[in-house]
Amino acid sequence: MKKRSVHTGSPAPATLRGFQRKFPEVWKAYEGFREACDDQGPLDTKTRELIKVAISVALGRTGGLVAHLDRCRAAGASKEEICQAILLAAPLAGFPETLAGFRVFQKQPTR
Repeated sequence: MKKRSVHTGSPAPATLRGFQRKFPEVWKAYEGFREACDDQGPLDTKTRELIKVAISVALGRTGGLVAHLDRCRAAGASKEEICQAILLAAPLAGFPETLAGFRVFQKQPTR
């Protein structure tokens, strides 16, 4: 199993750090579950993270979106690829969620 940090290039939000300290075994199990899902097929890291960006946008999960935007960039995704992933959420989640996701993308500093 590959080792990953929860965020690439940025510190975890205080709430997440608090959860990790309070429930370390639950967090460890979650990370194992996430990694097992990631490792079960042929998709490379960049592709998986682009999919997770679209899912985060569709579900309105800002914290997840920020984390997956960081991971996309770390995996070598271009701005154009990230924008398309955000756009793909529009037919499924609607325009307001897509605009909110795009706003998060625009405000997030490039690392």
